[in-house]
Amino acid sequence: MNSRHPFFCVLAILICVQLVIPADVAAQATQPQHAGKITALLPVVNVIRGPQQTPASTSEEVFWGDVINTGHLARARVALDDGSVLSVGSDSNLTVSKHDGGAQQTDLELNYGRVRAKAVKLVKPKASFQIRTPTGVAGVVGTDFALDSQGDTTRIVVFEGKVSFCSLHNGVIGSCVTVGSGESSSVQFNSAPTPPVPATPMTVTDMANATSPTGAVGAGGGIGVAGVTAIGVGAAAAVTVAAVVVRAASKTPTCPSTPAAAAHVVPEASCAARSRAAAGKAPGQRP
Repeated sequence: MNSRHPFFCVLAILICVQLVIPADVAAQATQPQHAGKITALLPVVNVIRGPQQTPASTSEEVFWGDVINTGHLARARVALDDGSVLSVGSDSNLTVSKHDGGAQQTDLELNYGRVRAKAVKLVKPKASFQIRTPTGVAGVVGTDFALDSQGDTTRIVVFEGKVSFCSLHNGVIGSCVTVGSGESSSVQFNSAPTPPVPATPMTVTDMANATSPTGAVGAGGGIGVAGVTAIGVGAAAAVTVAAVVVRAASKTPTCPSTPAAAAHVVPEASCAARSRAAAGKAPGQRP
C-alpha cells in the first residue's frame, strides 16, 4: 500500500498544475497590452483609460485602447514601441486602438484635432500603419505626415514619402488619392478627396507648429515645403503605399459638430474634454 503513495503524490501535483496554469494565462490575457509611452507634453494632457481620465506625465506608459486627450494649447508626443512617433496637437483626441510593435500593425483613431505621425519603414508581413478619422483614412508604409480632423472635414499634409488618402462612406472606402511629399488634400463627409496640390509654406508651418510638443518652431526652425524638420527615420528609400482598411462609421468615436457628423458617437469623457477646449480651458485648468 505504501508503494502507491509516490504515484498519488505525483498525480496530485499534476492536477494542481493543470488548475493553476490556466488561471495564470487568463490573468495575463486581462492585462493591457503595451503600445508606447509619452515622452513630452505641454502643459496639461489627459489619458483616458476605460472610465478613468487622469493627468498624464512624462514617461507615462501608453496601452491599447488609451485615449490621448489634449486641452487648449496642450501638446503631447508619444513614442510607439516600433519606433514610430506621434505628435498630438492641442484640442485633439487620439485613440491608440492597436499597436503591435513586433508585427508592425498600428491602428489609430483621430477622433478630432491634429496629429503628426512619423512612421518607421514597415517590413514585416501584413504590416500596416493606419490613422482613421470620421471622414477619411490614411495608410502608409514609412513616412511623415499630419492630419487635421475638424467636424466633417479631414485635411492631410505630407512632409515626406507618400500617403494613400481615402474617403469614407458608411464604413466603406470611397475614392482614394495618393498625396506625395509637400502636398496637401482634404476630404469632407460623403465626398471624394480633393486632388493633391502643393502645400503652401504657411500650411506646412501651421501644421508643424500645431503638433510640435515644444511649441511653435517657426520659420527659423527650417520649416518649409522643401525642408521640414523630421521627427524620426527619413524617407530616403522608396516608399510603398499601404492598403487602407476602414471601419464602419458607427464605430468611430467623435464629437458631433455638424449635422453631417451627428451620426458619430464619442465617449462622454472625450466630448466633455472637447467642450472644455472650446471654452478655452484645458482639463485641470481653472475657469
